[in-house]
Amino acid sequence: MPRPGEARPIGNVLPIVLIALAMAAPRPAPGQEGSAPQEAPSTNQAPPESTSPFLNREYPIKPKKLWKAVLEVLRESGYPPEETDDNAMRVKTSFVDFDQKSFAEQVADPPPRLGPDYHIVQMNKVVGGKVSLEAVVAPKGNGSQLQIRARILVEGLDRQHHVRVLVDRRSSGVIEGDLLIKLHDRLGIKPS
Repeated sequence: MPRPGEARPIGNVLPIVLIALAMAAPRPAPGQEGSAPQEAPSTNQAPPESTSPFLNREYPIKPKKLWKAVLEVLRESGYPPEETDDNAMRVKTSFVDFDQKSFAEQVADPPPRLGPDYHIVQMNKVVGGKVSLEAVVAPKGNGSQLQIRARILVEGLDRQHHVRVLVDRRSSGVIEGDLLIKLHDRLGIKPS
């Protein structure tokens, strides 16, 4: 089992494609490796420095109506829900492929600079990759609030291990904005 911070091969894909964290986690001290099971890097959590902030929008409609519309728009837009909590009105979608050509502006912020702590080479401009969306609906005043953010994975080259990897990249808000336009059209409303 890989140690925290180490990339892990996925299947028998050649060349090996790995999901890597942007920053390597500290390794356990010698003699502690066998003391407890070590977890492999998780694709469920993005590193804090590449986590996109939530876009917040308020609407003059009831939370349950907004929640239902959000789920429908996600499905219709090709973002199948993977984790759905109806009580908390929170949804995370599966990762789906995207093409930058589908958007007028860059979907991701520039990559981190290479240095002693960061060794994954990425293109400055994103061409394509994978995206997952997270949305949360909550009551707000007499209406509701929607929080939405994207998690973007793009291809890079790990210079230390000489392998291609998928790495988290901070969203610029373009993908979330595109989905909000579809939601507004569906509901016939504008955020307040």
